[in-house]
Amino acid sequence: MKVMRGERFVRRSLGVVLAHRFWVLLICGLVTCGALYALRSAVVATSMIKLFLGDSPGYRQYVEWVDEFGSDDILVVAVEADDPLNPRFLRSLRRVVEAIEELPDVASSRSIFSAQWIEGKEDSLSVAAFGDVALENPERREEVLERLRSDRFASGLVVSRDLRDLAVIVELTNDADRAAERVPILVEAILERFTDEGFEPRVLHRAGTPAVFAAIMDESYFNLDRLFPVVALFLLVAVYAMFHRLWPVAITGAVSLIAVIWTMGFAVLLDHQINIMLASVPAVIMIVGFSDVIHLCSAYLLELEAGHSQKQAILNSAADVGIACVLTSVTTLVGFVSLSFVPTPVFRQLGLVLGVGVALALLLAVTLVPIFFSLLPPPKAWRGGTTARVQALLDRVLDWVRSRVTRRPWLTVSLFGAVGLLALVGISRMTIETDMAKRLAEKSQIRVDARYFEERFQGTSTIDLYVEASEAGGLLEPERIAALARYQDAIEALPGVDWTISLVDLLETIYGELHAGTEVGRLPQTHEEIAQLLLLFEMSGGEDLHRFVGFDRRRMRIAVRLNTNAMRAIAGVGKAAEELALRHLPPELTVEANGLFLLMGKWLEEIVSGQKIGVLMSILLIGVMMILGFGSIRVGLWSMIPNILPLFVLGGYLGFAWEFVDSDILMVAMLAIGIGVDDTIHYLMRFRLESSRTDDLGEALERTLHFTGRAIVMTSVILVLGFLPFLASSYLSLHAFGTLLPMVLIVALAADLFLVTALIQLGVIRFSKD
Repeated sequence: MKVMRGERFVRRSLGVVLAHRFWVLLICGLVTCGALYALRSAVVATSMIKLFLGDSPGYRQYVEWVDEFGSDDILVVAVEADDPLNPRFLRSLRRVVEAIEELPDVASSRSIFSAQWIEGKEDSLSVAAFGDVALENPERREEVLERLRSDRFASGLVVSRDLRDLAVIVELTNDADRAAERVPILVEAILERFTDEGFEPRVLHRAGTPAVFAAIMDESYFNLDRLFPVVALFLLVAVYAMFHRLWPVAITGAVSLIAVIWTMGFAVLLDHQINIMLASVPAVIMIVGFSDVIHLCSAYLLELEAGHSQKQAILNSAADVGIACVLTSVTTLVGFVSLSFVPTPVFRQLGLVLGVGVALALLLAVTLVPIFFSLLPPPKAWRGGTTARVQALLDRVLDWVRSRVTRRPWLTVSLFGAVGLLALVGISRMTIETDMAKRLAEKSQIRVDARYFEERFQGTSTIDLYVEASEAGGLLEPERIAALARYQDAIEALPGVDWTISLVDLLETIYGELHAGTEVGRLPQTHEEIAQLLLLFEMSGGEDLHRFVGFDRRRMRIAVRLNTNAMRAIAGVGKAAEELALRHLPPELTVEANGLFLLMGKWLEEIVSGQKIGVLMSILLIGVMMILGFGSIRVGLWSMIPNILPLFVLGGYLGFAWEFVDSDILMVAMLAIGIGVDDTIHYLMRFRLESSRTDDLGEALERTLHFTGRAIVMTSVILVLGFLPFLASSYLSLHAFGTLLPMVLIVALAADLFLVTALIQLGVIRFSKD
């Protein structure tokens, strides 16, 4: 029989392991030392660009554009000031700006001292910084304020709309290799320049991608430094509470810790940089590693309770549970490796490392645990004291479940079917979107500052529209400038757009100042006049013309400020802007939308598609594994229902309860199916074994629940408790491990105990005597 062949193979293999147990322990010790040595070279370092965008063509084009026009990788620091033109305040702010520009990672800065007051004087042009004018001419205070309010290049950017606060926009150097771990240090260094000049931290507010990623990196350090030890402590306490003895705690802790060391050693061999996602791997592998060990410990105690000798109990527990552990580990591995379908380096690396980690945890469980059993004296009987009461209660609960379900199996199936249909309605309401700032807690400084900027400044998210003419000097044609003006008006009418600025606005400002009080249009009318205005601007002290137009006047940039940080929405604005260009601009002008936010929004579409494919592929591959593992197409397919149902419940809950579902939440589904299927496998593997021993269905179910029911309840409880510490993380993606993943595991446990039992009672799932 297939079951007996599998048992004989496990027994023979285990016999070899036990016969050479000291050699096995020596090899494990040497590998562990090697992994620890490899970990010495590990550094927490991540290039956010390489992490998410990799070598995408869009990013290569982005680099070319920013080299010419400047980067949109900016940090905005705003300062609350009831009187922003106070000379003392301005002098302090100027010293801050000068100190910031000396930092090595800073390319430039924009502030009230670089915002240009363009003023026409007779037939000439005067260009001066607003800050300089305010300091040198205090009597013009009201005039300066009024001009700041109406100036398109300053209002809402370097000065708040209510003219009470000032902002400094810090542009970072374009460095794809900049480690994300340097970003928090840089942000802190910039903020220190403010506090060194006497600005109190409570009046400072920050925004922009560096500020958001700095907060995310802080969460990453939290995960490495605090979360893993807390998860380990929770798991160890839970194991002791279940068994009320120390040896299961020692064995599960030791085996899982070794699995973590080996996994992280492998990760460092791949890449010595530990990124923000890999920071969660130790906790996940620790949790998964506990599952197989607990099943083995539970089976070992039950075999001893049945009166078997220690050696026979070790062999029986490994034979009965070992095959199921192999299949559960393979399915969990498939669930984790499915992350590799997401087309970003971070998810591919995470999927590979988690997959290898699960395989290593299985290898260690089926070799080290029996060896530890053999080295320790036979434990006391399972029943006795507090443990007896806990197990008796658990047995009564399982007997109640069996009796209720076997009496009314159709009612059980109908209730679960209704839940599934309701979940499908919720899934249809799901909208997937990602806002990096909203991955942080509502009360985090980043979220508080984001609300501040929404109230007082223009949006801090940007995209850039790069316009290219077919020939040099082509952008100076008046018809094209007029078309670009109409194009900008159309862009500003798009939902989510706050403001646009470009060469057109600069020309309009200069032209308006030189022709104030005359009956002329808003823009110059000839090619020569446009060229002369730009030359006059530069000769009058105007700066930063390169931010608007290229030297050969063939390429220009339209900066677009958005009032949303949602990445897919930002990508949608970029796409809409490109479509508007086809309607408003002549064919000689082409437009390309670009920028970090837009690239990540476009890439997010690929990420979501990859995650969906990963979920479907994991379901398909796990289904194939179930068919092969059970040796039955019918059983394999029906066994997938209780494992797909929890995913439906997750999707339904998200659709009903969340306005937008972050793309990272799909990762929870991919992990959940890999972990949740384990209990189904242990349940049906045991039921297949008991079915081969008796023709009485009720007796087979009773034995299955007695032997395996306890273990799957205990492992589910321990898994839930193991993931609960993730609640301490204020980063949404990891916080979901402490909320959504336990919810899915609880639903999966209920589906195994109730739905699977009902399907067995109805004869839908059955095994032949063979």
